[in-house]
Amino acid sequence: MSVTFDELKLTGSLPSPAGVGMNILRLTQTDDFTAEDLARTIQSDPALTGRIIKMANSAATAGVVQITSVSEAVVRLGVRTVRNVALGFSLVSSYRKGKCESFDYPGYWSSSLARAVAAQTLARDLRLIQPAEAYICGLLSGIGRLALASVHPKAYSELLDRLGRHVNGAPLAQAEREVFGIDHHEIAAAMLADWKLPEAHSQALAAYHLPRAEDSDGSRAMVALRTVLRVVSPIADIFLSKPGEHARHWDRFVRASELVEAGVGRLSEICDEVVAEWRDWGNVLAVPTQSVPPFAEIAEMEVPNEAAPGGDRESAPVADIDATVAAVDDERLLQKLVVLAVDDDPISLRLLVSQIQKNGYEAVEATNGAEALERALESNPHIVVTDWLMPEMDGIELCRALRRTEIGSDMYVLLLTGREDEENAVEAFDAGVDDFIVKPFNPKILKSRMSAGERIVRLKDKVATDKRKIEEHVAHLAVLNRKLTQTTVTDSLTDIPNRRFAMEALGQQWERRDSSQSGAVSVVMVDIDHFKRVNDEFGHDVGDSVLKQVAALFRDRLRQGDTVCRLGGEEFLIVCPGSDGEGARIVAERLRVAVEETEMEHGTFRGRITCSFGVAERTREMQSIDDLLKAADVAVYAAKNAGRNTVCRAPAPATA
Repeated sequence: MSVTFDELKLTGSLPSPAGVGMNILRLTQTDDFTAEDLARTIQSDPALTGRIIKMANSAATAGVVQITSVSEAVVRLGVRTVRNVALGFSLVSSYRKGKCESFDYPGYWSSSLARAVAAQTLARDLRLIQPAEAYICGLLSGIGRLALASVHPKAYSELLDRLGRHVNGAPLAQAEREVFGIDHHEIAAAMLADWKLPEAHSQALAAYHLPRAEDSDGSRAMVALRTVLRVVSPIADIFLSKPGEHARHWDRFVRASELVEAGVGRLSEICDEVVAEWRDWGNVLAVPTQSVPPFAEIAEMEVPNEAAPGGDRESAPVADIDATVAAVDDERLLQKLVVLAVDDDPISLRLLVSQIQKNGYEAVEATNGAEALERALESNPHIVVTDWLMPEMDGIELCRALRRTEIGSDMYVLLLTGREDEENAVEAFDAGVDDFIVKPFNPKILKSRMSAGERIVRLKDKVATDKRKIEEHVAHLAVLNRKLTQTTVTDSLTDIPNRRFAMEALGQQWERRDSSQSGAVSVVMVDIDHFKRVNDEFGHDVGDSVLKQVAALFRDRLRQGDTVCRLGGEEFLIVCPGSDGEGARIVAERLRVAVEETEMEHGTFRGRITCSFGVAERTREMQSIDDLLKAADVAVYAAKNAGRNTVCRAPAPATA
């Protein structure tokens, strides 16, 4: 998986927090920082600063003295809450829209926020884990889907169209693996590890979607996060359901409630609290939300007849959205360029807007710098024409604020000023202004200056378009490379890893043990009993079908982290990294029972088969992989000599 993820990283299109968000994430990963350190980092992003202060002065703190500084906001909200706002805002702001036409960006962020808030509240009320950690896991649980939509927009859009735009769960993951060689769960886990978040976070994202029967041991934090993610998944689906369809996910919600001690009643009460908090967070992060009936009412609703099976489809796009900020199209080069006009004088502003529209541009208005900053982040204009002298925030301060944001760094800024001296001109250009016009402006001069700005904007867009084409080409080559690599290490009959992959995987585990002198690695050798008789009596087509069914059974029943490979013929090898001999023996026994109890079918053939299993654990006396495989092979023969359909473990070496 690491090789595949590295290939995705090389495209340069993977989602990541904007500069300030990533700096805050890194700053708060250790305890060696102060509230002042955090405040200074936040203040480098004016838009984020405004969100933090706005949240600190929200209705929840009514009656408390209003604050005006980030330092006070950090103290009032707490470091972890501020970190969550920064991470969420930087991601949402950068990826409100994208090039994947069939990907529901507003619905994705609404669902992610619902999971985050539900996870945080659940962790806090039930004392499962640190609420802030649960929030981050919930927010990023679907980040792999956003990554595929960003790296492979056309291919992922075609995949979603083929499966249905709101498909989720196992069908989506399987289709992703077939097309891209990796699924969104693996990508999400790798991204969190790449961002240096705690290991428990990435492990939980890699495992929460698996059936409970396949759970492997993990740290207390990982198990708690995995449980929380499993519970909040149906909660988020209920939140985003269309009116009258909330009961579609009720059975999944009831099953999820069994994972925690609260039960359906208490969990329903918690969810009613989460709805209000979800909508409050939606206002802070400008994410669409909607009203949700009380969960007691949902429990009494009838499931719609046309409802799809629970868990296989995600809820429909959010209806009746009351978002505070409209999503902005990132495909910015339209027939009409958008121009933001800023002036505190109503008459001057009206004249400016009229001239902008006369020149063939779409105009957006603002009456001061603070309002202009908010409008700029909402409407993403191509050109900003602003007066210098204004209350609250003047034109120079507005320009500096825009240049500190990722979205404002590419805007073309024209400054209207009555100051013509050299010092003022230098100050304006140092602040990031692209050009200036003397007031009162000459319409012809304004038109020529804006035409020059348009040429630069279109040139930047052409460069960005060429860059996107190169990225798409690199991404396409990466897919082809992954498919080629997958072909060389995949058994063509059973569609599981082949002998070459098994030796490479085992070699990596062997080297890791040599370098760390810690951990364990075990293997399970498997041989189908009397397989030659199956081929002789029923034909090779039945034999091939039996091999496929056994391989699929092994693959579906293994623990997270274990790998099954076909060595050749009727022999399989299961690599169990981090597992001792006893743990591998338990895995083998579970698989033995599963094979014995499964009736194989192919055409008119109906029958049961059995397998013999040999388990071996690496010991100090073993010098190479061959020694480990030899021990497992000897154990298989011992199982066959013991009557077949059994598990034998290689004996421990004699000690002095």
